[in-house]
Amino acid sequence: MTTKNKYYLLASILTLVLTFVAILQTFETVTIIGFETEIIWIPIWIAIVILPLLNLYEIVVHTDEINKYSWISLSLNIGTILFILRYFKIELLP
Repeated sequence: MTTKNKYYLLASILTLVLTFVAILQTFETVTIIGFETEIIWIPIWIAIVILPLLNLYEIVVHTDEINKYSWISLSLNIGTILFILRYFKIELLP
């Protein structure tokens, strides 16, 4: 179980680093389904949707374990989501 959690933590750290790289640099622009974005944001958006769900699943299913890697990974994912919301100026609450 901890090997999978370590992989999720590594993926969360990689997503956070990719987010900082995407914010600080410019990349090639592509159009997908009428939405124009830089190419580096595509894997970031996919990871931001999937990784928190996987971490929540691990926390809920394995309640008898400590799950410290899952909690750290989930907190990194939430931090990455907040950075992305701030970068794109998305306001969830008016």
